Amino acid sequence: MNTFRSYPESQPHPGPIGRTTADSEPAWPVAAKAPAHAKNVIVVLLDDVGFAQFGCFGGLGGRLETPNIDRLAGSGTRFNNFHTTPLCSPTRAALMTGRNAHSVGVGVIMEYSTGYPGYHSRIPKSAAMLPAVLKENGYSTMALGKWHLTPDWESGPWGPFDRWPLGQGFERYYGFLPGETSQWAPELVEDNRYLEGRPLDKENYHLSEDLVDHAIEWIASQKTISPTKPFFTYLAFGAAHAPHHAPAEWIEKYRGCFDEGWDVVRKETLARQIELGVVPTGTPLPEHNPGVRNWDDIDAAEQQLLVRQMEVFAGFLGHTDHQIGRLVTYLEEHGLLDDTVILVHTDNGASAEGGMHGMFNEMSFFNRVPETVEDMRERMDEWGSPTSHPHYATGWAEVGNTPQRWYKVNTHEGGTRVPMVMHWPGRAEPGSVASPYVHVVDVVPTLLEGLGIEMPAVVNGYEQMPLEGHSFLGAIDDPSLGSTNRSQHFECFGHRAVYRDGWKAVTTHWTTAQAFRVGTHDRPTHDGDWNADEWELYHLDEDFNEVDNLADTHPELLGELVDEWWSLAEKHNVLPLDDTGSPRSLQPRPSGSEQSPVYTYDTPIILTRSTSPAMFRQPFVLTADVTTGVDTRGVIFSFGNANGGVSLFLDEGRVSFVSNFLGREHYHGSAQEPLPAGRHTILVDFKQSDDGSASAACSVDGTTEFEIRIDRTNPILWAVAQGLEVGTDTVSPVWPGYVSPARFTGRVHLVTVQLPAGEDAPDLEAEDRVARVRQ
Repeated sequence: MNTFRSYPESQPHPGPIGRTTADSEPAWPVAAKAPAHAKNVIVVLLDDVGFAQFGCFGGLGGRLETPNIDRLAGSGTRFNNFHTTPLCSPTRAALMTGRNAHSVGVGVIMEYSTGYPGYHSRIPKSAAMLPAVLKENGYSTMALGKWHLTPDWESGPWGPFDRWPLGQGFERYYGFLPGETSQWAPELVEDNRYLEGRPLDKENYHLSEDLVDHAIEWIASQKTISPTKPFFTYLAFGAAHAPHHAPAEWIEKYRGCFDEGWDVVRKETLARQIELGVVPTGTPLPEHNPGVRNWDDIDAAEQQLLVRQMEVFAGFLGHTDHQIGRLVTYLEEHGLLDDTVILVHTDNGASAEGGMHGMFNEMSFFNRVPETVEDMRERMDEWGSPTSHPHYATGWAEVGNTPQRWYKVNTHEGGTRVPMVMHWPGRAEPGSVASPYVHVVDVVPTLLEGLGIEMPAVVNGYEQMPLEGHSFLGAIDDPSLGSTNRSQHFECFGHRAVYRDGWKAVTTHWTTAQAFRVGTHDRPTHDGDWNADEWELYHLDEDFNEVDNLADTHPELLGELVDEWWSLAEKHNVLPLDDTGSPRSLQPRPSGSEQSPVYTYDTPIILTRSTSPAMFRQPFVLTADVTTGVDTRGVIFSFGNANGGVSLFLDEGRVSFVSNFLGREHYHGSAQEPLPAGRHTILVDFKQSDDGSASAACSVDGTTEFEIRIDRTNPILWAVAQGLEVGTDTVSPVWPGYVSPARFTGRVHLVTVQLPAGEDAPDLEAEDRVARVRQ
């Protein structure tokens, strides 16, 4: 009787194999199986959510409700001394690899990568990610949501794909590759393919709901086919990173909750945190961070705007918590919850990118162009809607980080200490609070130990560098245990810190970019001057939120820790220090497409910014060879989105061109008459001036139709990810007068983009200097 025999696929056939099947025995190579009774694992990662913004960590004095995260905390453990890096990509790199971010080349976000070992953004094959290890040990693996770990120039529609999620060990992926996207009209990828048919026609669409729909569908499918096979799900929401987008009914739920202002909310938040046991009794409330005003000093009109900003953010996070609840309910109803480890935390502290007054369009921050309160008030009712791209003011970010000081990107606790909830059935003591010092780099070794899986020496043929994290599994079993991670370094845009055995040395590198971020210029900046930084010293074991600077009383210890920082920085590829922000995106780097002064496209195409011609901030000539009919309409060419860019299109048959400045101003021109049916050549001659102004002259078949004077163009960036498109403007329209995808209903034979070459090419170094000044 034949029986099924198997053997590990990495081993040779067990035999025997004779000359014929009569004297041979069949056996099948099979993949490894997971350890017996292995638990499923779900890692839920939120974005730019501060220490105080989960309900079970204070919930802004009880005003912001997250009942589903709180439910997981009630059945598990809250870690109130959990740290990340102060920035999204580095945290995600450490979370997925178990190595420090600079050690694997991700010391900064993908878009700002530079040509140094700690910053090139190419995670080495010797630092295999957790899904690759789990897949080799019998797990199904799936990722949903924000990725932000693919080098910018490798994010185009033709990859290469080895640093996309599927190339890093995930078997399925649905989400977005860059650091942010609209929650109403996201730029979506499924597996290794950009989606052209984005779900824009779905009524009441929101990305957070879509991600959880896919998570439930995939888990259900996996369990139907392989009910005993465990799964690893990485669910990385866009929430609550800007743009703050929430359904109107969720915003309305919080109407009036923050009318008393951030000073009152902050005090009540600390009181609630002490009551909940996540902050030690006696912890004081620090003075305001630089740039945060006393609420009573703000006039009533601006207070109204600021309150609206917080209502929208609360609606955004509350809506996200509801989606987490949908997933947890599914697991419970299908008997999976008790067999699933769920980790919920955020990637860094609350963000101050909104500046002193907040921003209706966050791209204003990246372009270093402030918005006025008057302008924002005019559009206050749109806050959180598809026509907005908003971010709240620094005062609300300070409240979100209560009782910590500073924000995202800073290496003080406000940037790095975040809320973390661990639901581990059979291990975690329900409702407990654990206080050992833990860093995100410690998650991989903890999960592997708890699942009974050893980190392999070789993954996919690559010898592995050692894990740099330390398992904190013991603290899940016994919250009273001390720290296993006794030393940890930090760096972000020149801000630096080092932790060792309860002590922390930290410095804020005060630059013009930092001053712009927090909304104050009342102290001197020192871009590039590292000797001007003042190091502070705190005993975190006794000083929870860095209010008692002991630098003067323990100068020898401070000097020792600063020396240790430099030693760790050299060991982990933190050097050289670089304090530039957005201008890093202008530096020469590998390209996602072959460079040429002339680009031609003879088919509809959708490209990312990194795989598009470098049209931004320089003159170009755009030529389109098209055939039109009687009622032809739609976009012939676009680059950018609702936050900035250019578009050539037919509006009621008339040739039209628009240059969009940050969604605030649209410089638009159209031909007098509709284009006759037939084949035509349309040419746009775009001239860019050094002062940021421009002009565009449009001709059809050699005859000038119109000219546009453009007063302002985006000084640094059109869009985070959206690039050139031929025949469409698919996600977020450059011109509000049409609706995406606005497909061209005629035929595009050829589109040519001609850029300056040789001596006419722009001086990028000079433009970089201009961008720094504009910070």
